[in-house]
Amino acid sequence: MKLIKINDENYPRNLLNIENPPKKLYVIGNEKILGDFGIAIVGTRNASKYGEEITKSFAYGLAKQGINVISGLARGIDTYAHSGTILAKGKTIAVLGSGFRKYLPERKCRAN
Repeated sequence: MKLIKINDENYPRNLLNIENPPKKLYVIGNEKILGDFGIAIVGTRNASKYGEEITKSFAYGLAKQGINVISGLARGIDTYAHSGTILAKGKTIAVLGSGFRKYLPERKCRAN
């Protein structure tokens, strides 16, 4: 795991444009993609079958175009955003708002 602080040279510049950017990022994986163009997909944990399918398909299409997909690690829409991206062999970024020591929700994600 790598720590990136807000004043570090490799801190993602696009995060500096938001109100109250995180002061620290804990990164596992390819940190270089943090500065690349990406689209966030978020939604309900209790998605309909249609919502799951359309999310997976949308993420797949974005990834095939070389666009990074960003989402949380919750079950539901977040899971399908990541799984569609992985299926397309794309790049995905998971954002944990609760920190890396306590995952919310505490139940395990179901990656279909």
